[in-house]
Amino acid sequence: MKQKCKRAKEWLNRNFNEHKQLDADRRMLEIMSNRLQSGVARYESDGSECHDPDKSRGRHEDALLDFSAQKAKVEKEERRLVSEMAKTRSAISQLDDPELSALATDRYINRLRWEDIAKLEHISPAQVYRNHLKMLEKMADILKFY
Repeated sequence: MKQKCKRAKEWLNRNFNEHKQLDADRRMLEIMSNRLQSGVARYESDGSECHDPDKSRGRHEDALLDFSAQKAKVEKEERRLVSEMAKTRSAISQLDDPELSALATDRYINRLRWEDIAKLEHISPAQVYRNHLKMLEKMADILKFY
């Protein structure tokens, strides 16, 4: 693979780890939300063998603060990722071949595996890889990598 194709691939993959982190943070937010909802049901007794409503409310308020901080973090990550994905979509939209554009969108926007793309496109995995190389060459020209 040529150096310019490698750089194009790196550019297209630049958001992969951010996607993984955002997914993990969303799962954490969901877990925190579930804990908060179950905590409301047990407001008087939070399972600590201490039936002190003031301590229970304090723990609930701490959990609300943690939830708010996590929600703010997720929203910040989403805004940044949406901005970066818009750049990626814009670059992909400049591909003149609809088949290559679909491949790039499925892989770098929708984050599908190569095997899944082959099934969706009704082509062999080998053809997917050949199309991928063709797409990377065209993307390198679009992105002006040398």
